[in-house]
Amino acid sequence: MVHQGMAQPVPAPAALKLDAFVRQYRSTVLVRFLLTLGLTVMLATVAPLGYALFFGLTHLALYGLFYGVVEAAARGPGAAAARLEALTWRTALVTALLTLHVCWIALQVRAAADSPVIRMEAGLAIIGMLMFVATQAHMSRFGYLLGVAPAVGSLLWLTINQQAGANPHFLAVVCLFVVGVVAMTWRQLSTDLILRDTKLALEEKNLELGRLVSEAEAARLQAETANRAKSDFLAMTSHEIRTPLNAVLGLAEALHRSRLAEPQAGMARGVVEAGALLKRLLDSMLDISRIEAGRMALSLAPFDLRHAVETLAFTWAPRAEENGLRLELDLADLPAPCGLLADGPKVEQMLFNLVSNAVKFSPPGGVVVIRAALEPGLEGGPATVRLEVADQGPGVSPEDSARIFEAFEQADGGRALGGAGLGLAICAGNLALMGGTITVETAPGGGALFRIAFSSQTCALPAPKPEAEPIAALDDGRRLRVLAAEDNAGNRHVLQVLLEALPVDLTLVVDGAQAVEAMAGQPFDMVLMDANMPVMDGLTALRTIRAAGSATPVWMLTANVFEEDVSRYRAAGADGVICKPIALDELFAALAQAATQNAAPGGAAASDAA
Repeated sequence: MVHQGMAQPVPAPAALKLDAFVRQYRSTVLVRFLLTLGLTVMLATVAPLGYALFFGLTHLALYGLFYGVVEAAARGPGAAAARLEALTWRTALVTALLTLHVCWIALQVRAAADSPVIRMEAGLAIIGMLMFVATQAHMSRFGYLLGVAPAVGSLLWLTINQQAGANPHFLAVVCLFVVGVVAMTWRQLSTDLILRDTKLALEEKNLELGRLVSEAEAARLQAETANRAKSDFLAMTSHEIRTPLNAVLGLAEALHRSRLAEPQAGMARGVVEAGALLKRLLDSMLDISRIEAGRMALSLAPFDLRHAVETLAFTWAPRAEENGLRLELDLADLPAPCGLLADGPKVEQMLFNLVSNAVKFSPPGGVVVIRAALEPGLEGGPATVRLEVADQGPGVSPEDSARIFEAFEQADGGRALGGAGLGLAICAGNLALMGGTITVETAPGGGALFRIAFSSQTCALPAPKPEAEPIAALDDGRRLRVLAAEDNAGNRHVLQVLLEALPVDLTLVVDGAQAVEAMAGQPFDMVLMDANMPVMDGLTALRTIRAAGSATPVWMLTANVFEEDVSRYRAAGADGVICKPIALDELFAALAQAATQNAAPGGAAASDAA
């Protein structure tokens, strides 16, 4: 279950309004404390000190009660709507107490005053105190009236009492002033309420957007988790399938190489070809899982594009001829040789997938055209590689032109001709890594034209490696001593069958611990080490062998074909990696390399024996 980024419930409007009022009241604590002290000092200048101190302490106590009511509403139990309603009438009650307190002080000060001037000053001070009460945040219009009406009434009463007989025009001016103040404060209250409601609405929308973003993030994380689980499942399934497939293909290959009569020879050949197709499907599934999981990486190395295209055409020519097709190659704009610093296997894989589709979809009598061109870059910059494969099949509709580049998707009619719908998705994923593009067009008369374009630096090609001589040609009378650690009985049998015709003395063990023990007991010219075994796995056994100082060539046999796995084996000291199902040419090349190393003076076996 995914917990990160889970959506939070959106608070109700009552909760938002309550939170807004609480934050507003909390923000005025310090200001009201300082203003109360200032009013106390001002009152002490026009009234006895005892009245001033009583006012200050009582006022602070009432404001303490006020903020206690606010905090109780903020943190108390119950629904937000009920706490908001309670806060509304409780703050109005405390406001009334504050107003009554000021009015009582006003009456006491006036009664104690012994001159008209002091009474006038005390009256003005009281009006200021009442105005101070009126400036607090009001949660309702009733609370506003409780705060503003006493201050306005006091101002009118003071004006009438002091100035009405002396200057009636002054009373009219004061009345107009009071009306203006009331109108202004009432409009301000209405504006504040509108702004507050607007702010609450915006906060509610913001929280709703936040909830939607959280839900989208949770969905993304869930999709990534599902995608990783799918990739892990594909990798595990591939590993589990490759183990028995290694036995099937190995034995079928050995049977095919034996001198069988027909129709048994044809049956063995069919098993080998079907197994090769199954192996390619497994590789494609792993590739698409790595692309979707973001684990695919480029491995740049010098690569002859022209040789790769010519080899591909040579490989597919017999299959095209069987289907009644003509395979044409256009390399007029491709130099010979054409050295690129690119991921050669991925380029070959993309071309293979496109040509495979073209041969599959083209009807008998059609033509499949493979075109390759190289456009030099400016001032030594990267060159542009363009590859095209055209067929005369049914073409691709505009509705399918984007969908066919997604995993497990095929155009209409594709299922009838077989395939898993992975080839084009792998092409698109590889080109995304390479910064290239792939497009498809349908000709007016039918057929599809796939275009690939990507940039690559040109480079000089290294000298070709000499072909490995057969192991029998290197036999100087001593048979190659090979230790094979493999826990699967079928795979052990495959190794026995494949190596029995070679000058090899094969020793078989079933886990890494036995391999380490065997290495300590006698010298070997080569070790074939399965990666996953009980008791002690192959990687641990390899590290133990290297820690003991042995230089014997060790080749890992593994169904884990991810690049990070291969890198891990090589970092531990492996001389090479043979992926399951075992390809005979890879196995024989590894044996020939080991034989060459041990035939040299001071070879690995001699060094270990010393």
